[in-house]
Amino acid sequence: MRPLTSLKLTSRYIFDAGTTGKLAANRLAWPPDFAMVRAAVMVMPVLSRRHTVLGGLAAAASILLPLRVRAAVAPKTLVLGDSMIAGGFGVFLERALEKDYALPVKRAGKSSSGLSRPDFHDWPEAAEAIVGKWKPEASVVMFGGNDVQGLYMGKGEWIRWDEDGWDEEYARRVDALADILAPASERLFWVGMPVMRPTKFHERVKRVNVIYRARMAVRPGAKFIDAWDLLAGDDGTYADKIAIGTNPDGTPAKKVRVRAGDGIHLSPKGAELLRDHVLAVLETELGISKAVAEAAAPG
Repeated sequence: MRPLTSLKLTSRYIFDAGTTGKLAANRLAWPPDFAMVRAAVMVMPVLSRRHTVLGGLAAAASILLPLRVRAAVAPKTLVLGDSMIAGGFGVFLERALEKDYALPVKRAGKSSSGLSRPDFHDWPEAAEAIVGKWKPEASVVMFGGNDVQGLYMGKGEWIRWDEDGWDEEYARRVDALADILAPASERLFWVGMPVMRPTKFHERVKRVNVIYRARMAVRPGAKFIDAWDLLAGDDGTYADKIAIGTNPDGTPAKKVRVRAGDGIHLSPKGAELLRDHVLAVLETELGISKAVAEAAAPG
């Protein structure tokens, strides 16, 4: 395995290598500590009531703007990632942003890809090409399902999942992609992985979610969008079907299937639910709103 000192970790990381060249137990000196964030990630709400109210007010205010003013609030938006973006969720999000919000959108998704295996698909290289030609002003990113494995380092070298240095190298890759997508602190929204049915996979995606949250927290213009509880059952664990909303009498609505048969991907209804969740965040953060005024009479 390549020595840790050759991994070209950025100056954002401060290591205590000691005399053995291995990381100290507390791997990252900058806050938050990964272990603390792992504990916090399971109790943090998806969206607070305050954020929901503010999001509604921001959307309502933007609808009242004259069309010529609102036209300026139309950031070129890149939607990029793995099979979640190549299929359902990414397709639904792209369509909504284009049709309902009148935003210029470009979607780049590839199944079975991620940041772990640049030998299969080099996302930094692909992102550089897209950004160079299209220059997005905001990006929505979703990875993780194919990244909970060893990290290919080139020339036959790997950092295995359970080896020291995995978290730091993967965080470096997240930062490197973020630097490409948002070189001047353009808006960047990283969507976290939802709860999973396979037990081993479930525990692993928790770990990458911690990294996404931590890296977005210290990056200007970036935001982590938590999807963990959104697609979970009432008790916070995995569920194929969940109740979305309530009936007129206040009782829970009939449960609908939100997950695909593999317990990893999303059903069409689940993809719609995640799309709406992300759109609510984008409305608040970008000041965008549905293009309802276009149907008004001239004058």
